Amino acid sequence: MPRPLTFPIKKLIGFDPELWKRIQEYRFKARINTESDAIRELIAAGLGKAAVSSESGSGSARKPRSTGKSAAPRKAPERKAAPSSKLDQIRALREQGAG
Repeated sequence: MPRPLTFPIKKLIGFDPELWKRIQEYRFKARINTESDAIRELIAAGLGKAAVSSESGSGSARKPRSTGKSAAPRKAPERKAAPSSKLDQIRALREQGAG
């Protein structure tokens, strides 16, 4: 029988050298056994701070929905039927000032 997975969700992520150096320094200062454990702790700590700052009302990039506008669909502007023959196309271009 296989051993149960403690962390069944796996993600592959990349780091720039400076960030990786900071993670390694944190790991050794905190005496954490594995790189994965250190990264999980840093993410959990960051999410804890993010939860506090989001409660204060900042950090939201979404605009609130305007209540002054109608939810009715907009009508498309009426267009003339497209010219069918070559002569009609030439006339239509001349009317638009292209000729």
